[in-house]
Amino acid sequence: MDRSDQVVLENQASLLYQQVLFSNLTVIAVSVLMYSLFSEHVYSNLLMAWCLAISFLACLRLCLLYLYKTQTKKKNVDVKLWLRRYVMLTLLVGIVWGSSSIFYVLIDDIEINTLFYVLISSVIAAAVPVLSAWMPAFLVYTLPQVIFLTAMSAYQIHTTEAQKLVYFLTFAFIVYYVLMLSLAKRANANIVHGLRLQDKNQHLLNKLNLEVAKREGLVKARTQELVVANQKLKSSQAHMLKLSRAVESSPNPILITDAQGHIEYANKKSEKVSGYSLTEMLGNKLESYKSNNTPADVFEEIWSIAAEAGEWSGEIENRRKDGSEHWLKVYVAAVFDDENTISHYVVISEDITDSRQLAQKLSYQATHDDLTGLINRAEFETRLAMKVENAKLNDSEHALCFLDLDQFKVINDTCGHIAGDELLRQLGKLLNGVMRRSDTLARLGGDEFAILVTDCNQRQAEKIANEVRELIEQFQFIWDSQVFTIGVSIGLTSINSQTINRTEALKQADTACYAAKNSGRNRVYIYQGHDKNLVQQEGEFKWVNEIKEALVDNRLVLYVQPIVTTSSNQLDSYEILVRLRGKNGQLSPPGAFLPPAERYNLSDKIDKWVIDHVFAWLEQHQADLPFLKQFAINLSGASVGHTEMLGYISSKLAKAKFDPAMIKFEITETAAIGNLRNANSFIKELTEIGCEFSLDDFGSGLSSFAYLKNLPVQSIKIDGMFVKDMLTDPLDFEMVKSINDIGHVMGLETIAEFVEDEQVWQKLRSIGVDYGQGYYLGVPEPIDTILEKAEGTSIFKSA
Repeated sequence: MDRSDQVVLENQASLLYQQVLFSNLTVIAVSVLMYSLFSEHVYSNLLMAWCLAISFLACLRLCLLYLYKTQTKKKNVDVKLWLRRYVMLTLLVGIVWGSSSIFYVLIDDIEINTLFYVLISSVIAAAVPVLSAWMPAFLVYTLPQVIFLTAMSAYQIHTTEAQKLVYFLTFAFIVYYVLMLSLAKRANANIVHGLRLQDKNQHLLNKLNLEVAKREGLVKARTQELVVANQKLKSSQAHMLKLSRAVESSPNPILITDAQGHIEYANKKSEKVSGYSLTEMLGNKLESYKSNNTPADVFEEIWSIAAEAGEWSGEIENRRKDGSEHWLKVYVAAVFDDENTISHYVVISEDITDSRQLAQKLSYQATHDDLTGLINRAEFETRLAMKVENAKLNDSEHALCFLDLDQFKVINDTCGHIAGDELLRQLGKLLNGVMRRSDTLARLGGDEFAILVTDCNQRQAEKIANEVRELIEQFQFIWDSQVFTIGVSIGLTSINSQTINRTEALKQADTACYAAKNSGRNRVYIYQGHDKNLVQQEGEFKWVNEIKEALVDNRLVLYVQPIVTTSSNQLDSYEILVRLRGKNGQLSPPGAFLPPAERYNLSDKIDKWVIDHVFAWLEQHQADLPFLKQFAINLSGASVGHTEMLGYISSKLAKAKFDPAMIKFEITETAAIGNLRNANSFIKELTEIGCEFSLDDFGSGLSSFAYLKNLPVQSIKIDGMFVKDMLTDPLDFEMVKSINDIGHVMGLETIAEFVEDEQVWQKLRSIGVDYGQGYYLGVPEPIDTILEKAEGTSIFKSA
């Protein structure tokens, strides 16, 4: 594969992964919507299982996005591998989408059945802009849906007296998919073609930059040579004659004037560049050839500085004989006679018109958005930073509006990206036309815009923001005889002497915009520091930063809670727990920081930290703990079934100096059944190494017993919600007893959580539960407290 193909492939992968976040959040939202729509028409448990399955796959794809972003920062990334991973997960999502067609057969309602066609058609249509960058992903995503729904329709036609509408829907759906497939292929071809052109243009631009740098170096070198030559001119007129030959053949225009600036000599390059012959130039002053854009006093300054300092250098704009204007980089040096009086001036120049135009173009492109011509994000952030500093210095007040278009995706999906781009151009032109001269309108990317409103208070800014919202709301976009209207969600924040920096201002406006979206769209939401909704969002962001810093600073703390045998009351196993030590030294419980960690894809990093430190602690202290049987380590849903995590744990165990049987991994029932195949492989491989697995919170998920026989675990942890009330609630008692009995029938050990008093403990012993865990048996303590336990310790003195 040549360089160009590799670049195109990398860009295709980048385009594909850019869509992962929004598309998978949409999948989760759609699954919730399906459950709310169809739960009354089909078996709700089956529908809930379907919704959990597709939501879990969507989460896996979000994890894949995070890993992709992490890995692509490194060099020598195997792009094909990441594309294969994406395609594999996309195939699973497509299969789960396709499996939803079983509800089509289970529902005997033609209107609901028709809605299935609309749903699947919408999912396929949404896949065109999201997956057309890589056709294998599009095919594995859409074909299972087409095959499943067509098969279900055929089954209905074969087994029932189908209405004519069913035949029509089936035929129309197949034709529709062929059209979508054709559209996806065309989109893919356009994307590949565009990426190749982009790569080619970038390659040419790099060559041009090298050439410009080379030319500037040559000019600098030649200018230095001519300075040296000018110094030698002072020695004698004969040496001047010799030098003139070199001047005549110089690639740069060179002029010699008298002390008053009248041209006495011009080399051939000067004639070529200016268009005037030597005869036409003789006796004229340099300013005779200035452009109308060049002020007359510029040349007065040139001669004055050259006379006083002996030289002048700079850039001027001149006019050629044909009337065209061109830019020259000019160096003027004074020539002194034997009496140290100026007798001549040597003027050396270079035509920099092309490079100056290129620099202007590059400068414009560096600060403006290619699509709309508006200020781009980088330039906008620069101007925003200046206004933040201005507010601090002058106690002035400004405002920042963050705009996110509503329903823009509808136009993109319905009419294609060309229509979407045209809409953005028209909106940019419309908004730019109503902006005050002092304000700045920018396109930040995608369908996001920003307005920096200067010298106004919050009330005035809110009025301007609402005027913008109304203007966009009233705007009609016409494409292929179709009329579209859109809305906009606007987040508004004030910029004053209290604003910390531009990053904080952007964060506040973005947060307010997100709140506007959540509040119903097409509205202005003003950032207020005491706003509960905004405080909650910012609170989670702070936990994310706190967790990241804690991982770097090693501020997580290992705790343990004993797991006790019911038969002998012996304490020989512990569950590993984790706390987070804040910068102030206070410990935060897992319930405070683990939920944000799971939502923002940090739970697998915490898992790795725990595994690293538990393994290191065991290697250091196992000789001092001959009674210790096992540590139980919790794995998050993000880690279970993940290939990278499996490899990480396997590698750590291969290097460990303790028996792998000393490690038991606890996984939740929900995480395990969310991707049964991957979870099975994950558990089997680590079990073969010697580890054990326990199914945590058993009984809290769906269809627990149905999945239990397919999971190769060695023990189950009975959900504490059943255990704690088993003495007062007969149903909870029967649940605990049933889980224990079935576990023993299957050859599994049973562990009861939430053992909080002696009565519960004795009841668990009487029904034959193998192990117990809870505050009655032992509270969580720092891991080093294990070193104080004696071999074969019993938790009860009388035992």
